[in-house]
Amino acid sequence: MRLLLRSCILQTRPVFLKHGCGIPDSCCCPSLPGLVKGLVRPASSGGDGDGDGGEGEAGNPEPGRIWSLPRSLWSRRPGQGGPPLRRPPLSPLERVSNLIPRQMLNREVLQLSGQQLVGDDCGHTLQPAPGLRLPSTAGQVSFQTGDLVLAEFRRRHRLEMQKMLLLVPGGEVHSNWGMLAHQQILGHLPGQIFRTSTGSQLVLRRPTLEEFVLLMKRGPAISYPKDATTMLMMMDIGDGDSVLESGSGSGAMTLFLSRAVGPSGHVYSFEVRKDHHERAKTNYQCWRNAYEVARGKEWPNNVDFINKDIVLVNDDIQGTMFDAISLDMRSPQLALPAIHVHLKQGGVCAVYLANITQVIDLLEGIRSAGLPLACEKILEVVHRDWFVAPAVRKDGSTAPRVEPQRNVDDLADEEENDTAQDPGEEDDTKSFCTVPYVARPHHEQVSHTAFLTKLRKLKPALQ
Repeated sequence: MRLLLRSCILQTRPVFLKHGCGIPDSCCCPSLPGLVKGLVRPASSGGDGDGDGGEGEAGNPEPGRIWSLPRSLWSRRPGQGGPPLRRPPLSPLERVSNLIPRQMLNREVLQLSGQQLVGDDCGHTLQPAPGLRLPSTAGQVSFQTGDLVLAEFRRRHRLEMQKMLLLVPGGEVHSNWGMLAHQQILGHLPGQIFRTSTGSQLVLRRPTLEEFVLLMKRGPAISYPKDATTMLMMMDIGDGDSVLESGSGSGAMTLFLSRAVGPSGHVYSFEVRKDHHERAKTNYQCWRNAYEVARGKEWPNNVDFINKDIVLVNDDIQGTMFDAISLDMRSPQLALPAIHVHLKQGGVCAVYLANITQVIDLLEGIRSAGLPLACEKILEVVHRDWFVAPAVRKDGSTAPRVEPQRNVDDLADEEENDTAQDPGEEDDTKSFCTVPYVARPHHEQVSHTAFLTKLRKLKPALQ
């Protein structure tokens, strides 16, 4: 059922069709029927004029008919016979909620839509109900100087270009598909399409943390998000936990750990190489600055970057016990004898290794040193992207649907189903997926794989 007469009375609630009639049964406004009579006509009438054809004998709309406003009144402005009748477009939630009686909507829908109003039966007042707020643009921050922006160009359902940039005055975005000045981006909301100097369309939005770590400047290889999130689940860390990390690298895993422990937690990140140490600090600070510009609040400053070998850190972490340990280094078995004493009993040490030979060396080092660490799991996370899109011909047109070949038994079953089906009932299976689709995995490897080892600290049994 469609929303009609949505601006008959501008300063009141819209009038909806009830039982085929455009006027509420218990309306207390005597002038409303006359107003509706002058503004409403049947939608089925052929002309666009303002005639009153199609009304009932009593001057009220006929039950069961669909009524709409004359087109000449939709563009009316103040000073031209009355106030404007245009209203801003409704959201999908508002459209659905307006078709359901107000008393049948639950509290969550009313809070999300923000449309619950206090008034009489005719809706003479438009005061919002207590505790609810009308929709607004609060929380939508437009692009501004210092923002991180992700520019994407897609063609034929394929990502051709993805570039991350920092908005600065006088800057420009250069690509094979044209140039776009930063000045054209500033002040606009993210998630919009911009045209370059060559007419190509670029989608501009803010990057997520996953996209940031994939596109940021790197020194060494990073821990890919598919592996980093799995390691977080292995360690089971949360808000307020303290984590020790060895191998800051480019800072990817450090950022995921920083978000996991929250403002009340802390991360100690050790890196032996000076250049990797500086790169991790730079990337971490870059994300913090962009987060503050986009969200209006500060990313927690809960990471200590230490440029030192993890084997020689007893003085730096003396007396500190950690809820979990994350290791991303070439020979972790050399560092475990010095740092396992700082892991809480029952805590997890997650190790990121590039090949299975390193896993064997790790397990042999734990066995030879007699460390109280039990290997619970060794896994490899496989990430596969799929391509799903309508099938098209070489000329760009959509390929026609080809009916599958059926044998005699299938045809006989379909004839029996057709005879048993009601004449007025439509067969949904015949109209479903009228266009053929292509669904296949991408042939290229998205990211390199790694072996994740889960070690848990256990107390040896009493002899």
